[in-house]
Amino acid sequence: MIFEILEKIGEVIKSNPSVDQLEEEQFDHEFTVTIVSKEMKDDIQKKLMKVSEVEKADVFSISLDDLRHYEEEVESVKSTDNEIPANEMVKSVDTANKQEDKKTASSSKHASSKTIRVNIERLDILMNLFEELVIDRGRLEQISRDLNNQELHETVERMSRVTGDLQNIILNMRMVPVETVFNRFPRMVRQLARDLNKKINLEIIGAETELDRTVIDEIGDPLVHLIRNALDHGVETPEVRKTNGKPEEGTVVLKAYHSGNHVFIEIEDDGAGISRDKVLAKALSKGIVTEQAAATMTDNQVYELILASGFSTAEKISDVSGRGVGLDVVKSTIESLGGTISIESRLGQGSIFSIQLPLTLSIISVMLTEIQNEKFAIPLSSIIETAIVNKAEILNAHNQRVIDFRGKVVPLLFLKDIFEVPVVTEDDEFYSVVIVRKGDKMAGLVVDSFIGQQEVVLKSLGNYLTNVFAISGATILGNGQVALIVDCNALIK
Repeated sequence: MIFEILEKIGEVIKSNPSVDQLEEEQFDHEFTVTIVSKEMKDDIQKKLMKVSEVEKADVFSISLDDLRHYEEEVESVKSTDNEIPANEMVKSVDTANKQEDKKTASSSKHASSKTIRVNIERLDILMNLFEELVIDRGRLEQISRDLNNQELHETVERMSRVTGDLQNIILNMRMVPVETVFNRFPRMVRQLARDLNKKINLEIIGAETELDRTVIDEIGDPLVHLIRNALDHGVETPEVRKTNGKPEEGTVVLKAYHSGNHVFIEIEDDGAGISRDKVLAKALSKGIVTEQAAATMTDNQVYELILASGFSTAEKISDVSGRGVGLDVVKSTIESLGGTISIESRLGQGSIFSIQLPLTLSIISVMLTEIQNEKFAIPLSSIIETAIVNKAEILNAHNQRVIDFRGKVVPLLFLKDIFEVPVVTEDDEFYSVVIVRKGDKMAGLVVDSFIGQQEVVLKSLGNYLTNVFAISGATILGNGQVALIVDCNALIK
């Protein structure tokens, strides 16, 4: 969090210990960072003090003469092997670090000389150009099939292979493992647990899950907030847990995984959960909801009220999570990234905050399907398999049509009804079903026929069509037609 602030106000040129050591928590209670900035000393200090774990931040300005003088002194310390006076100790320690840095620098020379820093805007432009290429590739494949010319066929196939490899490289250039964000949490949790006199074990699952660089930069702060929230309001003190028959040590699980063309990050605690009545009472007193609306709300809708602006059910505001910044900031940050946040909770057993983020992969593999005269694309990453089901095999359970799929009861969703597709031809006795999955939940999407697998460019529907249910975007097919891309995660939810 400190580095994030410093990088916004200037350029970090050195840190002691090095950034890698800081990432691995190899420092005691302080570290030194040298930055080049046009900001005033006092302003930098105020910004640093806003990070709640920082007890003290000393900011010194250094002139160029000071730097030269300091380097000369360091050189003289290096050259003498005599005893070092106390006031020179600090400098000698720094020298030792410099020598260490030199060693690591020489060993990592080969690695560092092969990396290059590229502005992410350039990668965006490259991506946009490549998307256009993919659309034209689809068009060429279609023409080659229609003309049935062998040479054209071979050339187009070779071009498809080359663009496929190019696409993987471009997409992977932007991806960063989410562990770069997760790494900072174990230390924070240990510190907070001490401050709150609680015993808490943090489990991290799926840190190798990769996310787009732009999303990684933004997601850190919301996660810090949600983890603080889980520690402060979620997990109870050891005494309370004991009386409730729970183990003294609370568990907070931070989990990341891919599902469809989304990444999910979940923060789960086995704490007190959220009290529906308490949240509703507070929302009514604040005028966030009316009495009539409150009576018809589901549990999950009630829990999501805690994401409203200025909302807090804490009896006393603590330094940990009640810092004048509520969960509404978390919600708005996640929504600005095109994601959503949802809350599940059971009173006395704990809560799960689930963040759904788009992979920002604009080129995805899909299964093209047909519903009457319209084409819909279903992302391959959500699909388990496809099946042909006889009408007679469909059962009814809890007002929902289901099938028995390999011993599991899977609910069926008729996309024709959900998307209100105009009916042209009547049903036959067999249904084409695409079995999709989100986490451990499954569903069968009923379509009229399968067309085949294809790579398509995911285009957003623009600012006017932001609230279309279960459609994540559209794509232009090889014959110039537009197909809508189905958001399986929204359907299963």
